[in-house]
Amino acid sequence: MFLLFGSGLSVAESLNSNTNWADASALARQNHTVIMVVFESEDCGYCVRLKQEVLKPFSDSTEQNPPVIKEIDIYAGGKITDFNGDLIRSRQFKDRYQVFAVPTLLILDPEGNLLADPIVGYNSQEEYERLLQKSLLLSYEALD
Repeated sequence: MFLLFGSGLSVAESLNSNTNWADASALARQNHTVIMVVFESEDCGYCVRLKQEVLKPFSDSTEQNPPVIKEIDIYAGGKITDFNGDLIRSRQFKDRYQVFAVPTLLILDPEGNLLADPIVGYNSQEEYERLLQKSLLLSYEALD
């Protein structure tokens, strides 16, 4: 069984902004893991809390098969590299997943397909960790 919050879960690399989803896809495929995408914005206090209280602690563990965690600013413009290597507008990426609020966390397979219901908003660390653990368990089961 995959235990997420008993010992924490590490990430292959630190949480950071992403514009190349083909690279994230290749890393997830290579490690047979999922991609967690965090849609956020610079002025979102709840996004800061989510990162500090839930996502940053992931980096302190040595758990096997950690998810690839990347974030994207919901208001960022410009072009990004999609999972298949095509250049698309960042708005198209956001619209594909129907993201309208921050923070929103998605769990995707290496091809960019949604594996669990989005987690929208942030109220408390305990509740978010419960939702995230449930979503990750379902996602890893679907991946296998």
